[in-house]
Amino acid sequence: MGANGLGPSHHDRHVAAGPAILRPMWIGISIVMTLLAAVFAARWYSATRESGRQAGVMPVQQEPSPANPGLGHAFERMPKPAIHVDDSLRLTAMNEQARAAFPFLRAGQLLLEAFGEHRLSDTVAESMRNARPSKSQVQLFTDDRRTYRIVVEPVTDGAAASGALIFITDLTEGIAYQELRSQFVANVSHELRTPISGLRGLLEALTDDDIEEDMRQRFATRAIAETQRLEALITDILFLSELEAVPAAATRETTDLCAATTAAVELLGDLAEEHSVTIETTLPDRAVFVPLGDRLARTIGINLVENAIKYGGPSTHVQVALAVEPDGGECRLTVTDTGPGIDEHHLPHIFERFYRVDASRSKRMGGTGLGLSIVKHIIERSGGTIAAESRLGFGTTVSVTLPTVEGGSSDDGDRVNSPSDATR
Repeated sequence: MGANGLGPSHHDRHVAAGPAILRPMWIGISIVMTLLAAVFAARWYSATRESGRQAGVMPVQQEPSPANPGLGHAFERMPKPAIHVDDSLRLTAMNEQARAAFPFLRAGQLLLEAFGEHRLSDTVAESMRNARPSKSQVQLFTDDRRTYRIVVEPVTDGAAASGALIFITDLTEGIAYQELRSQFVANVSHELRTPISGLRGLLEALTDDDIEEDMRQRFATRAIAETQRLEALITDILFLSELEAVPAAATRETTDLCAATTAAVELLGDLAEEHSVTIETTLPDRAVFVPLGDRLARTIGINLVENAIKYGGPSTHVQVALAVEPDGGECRLTVTDTGPGIDEHHLPHIFERFYRVDASRSKRMGGTGLGLSIVKHIIERSGGTIAAESRLGFGTTVSVTLPTVEGGSSDDGDRVNSPSDATR
């Protein structure tokens, strides 16, 4: 932890960076060595089998198995799915990972029959025909349609290929992540461009010597507001990115959600008064501990109540309630406003990053479009759920369910730093 107790220090990050950088290199070296061992085993098997046939004596096979006759331990224990086909493209062997990933595979099946994918069959056939390795990317059907990288290594017997090893790597999650990342970068760029452009226009106007003093003051006030919105946006973006980057691990931190919710409501008292909003709380008379650090627990309350105040509208009522389920294993926090409500076609999207039901109104109020997305990530990291209900003209209710734990010691050392202290 850093000296301020909010996150890892520069030294901590520097020390941790070494293993993190080296780990992908060692994993890559390990996979390459395993691939080479498997290819060598397949080629050795082909060569020794042919020489044994010519001599009338077949070689003794080490560690034979019905699934992988003669290919040995290296092939069977490869970390990625691997398949061996003969010169007629019939499956002769599948390693443990291939049998787990594609349980429908059977020895003797044609490759096309097994996967139903002409591109895969054609790629392997061409690689064997040219006696050259090849790489390609295809979609194969397992439980659903998934994208795989296919590496084909022909097993040559003299000049011709007597078969091939097919190595399969699932790329589906990686591709989805890249698409999500590209979308996130595009959204961030758009969201940053708006306040920066506005700020630039205001600053350029302030350089005009002929501008009246009252106008100068108005422009300066607007420039400060744009700067504050930009600061809040950057803070929320960094916080959300850190939530997504740091894996959710088991934590011993516990926080009284009742106390954290009370603190959030008190913190937002001035904002509620400014909008003429009344807040009513219904909380247990005992502590309700959840598996969260104090800052993340307060961020949940702050973001939900602040949204209800701002978007419920002036002269409305906000109800904040916390209750423990009858079995005692979960608690439910609900925040309800009596505002205009949300159209049902917006509801499935309100927890998405940068999604705004009313974009112009959100920006006028200083919203970043990330508040509910941040809450969703915190909740899901802790094994909870979040949902929203709304009807036009009848207000909105956001419900959070979290597991309860035995507690009594709250630790401020959250693994990720909450934006609440910096932006409220």
